[in-house]
Amino acid sequence: MIIALVAAAAIGTATPQPLREVVYHVSYTRRSTTTTAAAASDHGTVTVDVMAVSHDALGLKVTERWTKNPTALVALGTVLPTGNLVFAPGAMSDVTDQLLPYFAPRFVTQQPMQPGVAWNVKDNRKSLTATTSYSIAAVQGTSVTINVKQIITISDATHSQISSRGSVVYEPHLLVPLSGDFTKHLSVRISGAQQTVTLSLHFARASDTREP
Repeated sequence: MIIALVAAAAIGTATPQPLREVVYHVSYTRRSTTTTAAAASDHGTVTVDVMAVSHDALGLKVTERWTKNPTALVALGTVLPTGNLVFAPGAMSDVTDQLLPYFAPRFVTQQPMQPGVAWNVKDNRKSLTATTSYSIAAVQGTSVTINVKQIITISDATHSQISSRGSVVYEPHLLVPLSGDFTKHLSVRISGAQQTVTLSLHFARASDTREP
């Protein structure tokens, strides 16, 4: 509970200044296999403000701005040390959910950052189980390319399952993702009918106060 309130405590002070601000260009395309409607897509920016740090957990203020929705969407929450997120359900878009874990101070395994190194992160909650597998595919200068696979199972009336696969270019010494491309599949049962949605997600760092 204390960790989950890190961001809220920081935002609650008068005119707080972020410890770090990183802005991303983001986009998505959503397709449904159960309807004949055209694919939906949008692009915009995601601003990640690091407002507080406590025991390697980051208190964040996240602001999304989308071209098709002029209203800025703001979410407060926490990235835990190994990358699990503590935000209100549905507070952020899928692309933001995808990029935030890489801000975690202890996201990277303690092994040398070289091709073939792999590790898993699990997140078990009351009605959700998630397993994420990471493997280093390549090293380019100071950055690394990491292949990512994730399975999420939600134990509620919808019996939802979410699988995603993609890759991210990560800068270990800055603790930040530079870019990422992912494909996510959502399978959900609504009123007895199975529905499947496919999302194509992209993000790329546009600015970073740690590298002005």
